[in-house]
Amino acid sequence: MVIKKVNSNTPTWELERIKEGDIITLQNGKFGEVSKIQIINSGSQKKYFYKLKNDGTIFILR
Repeated sequence: MVIKKVNSNTPTWELERIKEGDIITLQNGKFGEVSKIQIINSGSQKKYFYKLKNDGTIFILR
């Protein structure tokens, strides 16, 4: 099992490769299996929402 580390400096191409079922973690210790992904284009920025299977959401702004 590979755990993918993400943060606001993670390259866009890496964020785009995350799929449902992947396990991701933030620097603050929050982690879990991705159950749903939502990507929103907002002007020159992209908002990545990774809904976790067990608890919460990981949000990355790029």
